[in-house]
This record gives sequence, C-alpha cells and structure tokens, in this order.
Amino acid sequence: MASDEDGPATAPEPLIARYSQRVQFWRLLAILTLAAMCLIIPFTAKGPVEDSWKFAGVLIAAALIWAIVTFMRLQNRNPQVLIDENGVYFREWLVGTVPWENIEFIAHSSQVRRGIVASITRTRKKPYLLFKFAELPKVRPTAPIPFSWLQFVRAEFAIQEPIMQQYGLDTPVNDILTSIQEHIAHWQIVHEPEIAALEKANQEPPEKTE
Repeated sequence: MASDEDGPATAPEPLIARYSQRVQFWRLLAILTLAAMCLIIPFTAKGPVEDSWKFAGVLIAAALIWAIVTFMRLQNRNPQVLIDENGVYFREWLVGTVPWENIEFIAHSSQVRRGIVASITRTRKKPYLLFKFAELPKVRPTAPIPFSWLQFVRAEFAIQEPIMQQYGLDTPVNDILTSIQEHIAHWQIVHEPEIAALEKANQEPPEKTE
C-alpha cells in the first residue's frame, strides 16, 4: 500500500465483485433441462392424465420463473459487492454500505463453528465470510410494493447473521477478505488519532464526586 510523505497512506484500490456469468449460465442450463424433463411426467405417471399435466405444468411454470431470474442475473453486470474506503457493500443485505466503524469482526467459514440448530435453519454454502456488526443496519427494500415486503422479511432474516457467500460471484471470498483487511488497515491509519483518544478515554477512571 503506497503512502504520501505529507499525508496519510493512499487508500487501496476498490474491489468490485459481480455475478459469475459462468455459474449463472450452467444454472440456467440445468433449470431448462429440469423443465424439459417435467414434460415426461404425464407419459409416465399413473392416474388421470389431466391431473398429471396440471402437476407438470406447475413444475414447469416454477422452473421457467427460476430460469427468468437466473437469465436476468446472467445479464446483470451491476456490482454485487463493493469494498472501498467507505466500508462494505453487499447487495443482498439491502442496507447500503456498512461503514468500517460498524464492523466488529469478520470470520472465514473455515473458522466458523455453527450449532446444529443454526446449521439446519440457516444453510450456508462454503466458502463464505461471516460478519458481526456493532449495530444492525436498517434494511431498505428496493422493490415496489408488495414485493418490497418479501424483500424486507428476507433481508431482515439474513442480516441477523450476515454472511457473504462466494457461490454465484466472480470473485473468491479470500480475495474479498484480503481487500477488506487492506481497507481496514488504511482506515485505522487515517483514524488513528481518534482511535487513540477513544481508547485513552475508556482507560481513564471515572472522576470521583463528593
């Protein structure tokens, strides 16, 4: 990390992670294959043919909706993760940029031990980064009503245990973690006087009152 003689260290380069087009392409292909296989159901199922077609139609409709969402992600080149001097932005959290001073710690999934209940109710695909915030940020849905309600519930549930999964992104979480560490180091250098003053204030005993 470069530094200026007359000023604080230069901020590291921002890191931007987007959807992985390769992952989204193979996911889209798998979904369309699954939808095509559902056409076989009416010809192999026992019972009324009409009911079989209805069941197959529901599965195909669900698969096509999933395929549309995946296709949109395939075309989407907007940043999903942004690490810069302001903090951490992860689109799925729907909380905007979380400033560095609000992040207490970050753990890699290889170092996280989860309870049985948490593992069942909140499945996470490794590798990922687990965050802990000093104060939970406010969720700000971006979709119109009524979809914003679904966004809000999903994000509120996720922000209770905020994680950043590598799956679906074009950047490994190890690279994201390295960028975070570099930006935290820069933030600490810039705010060193404030941090030292705060630590000193916390160490001083309270004044005695008569």
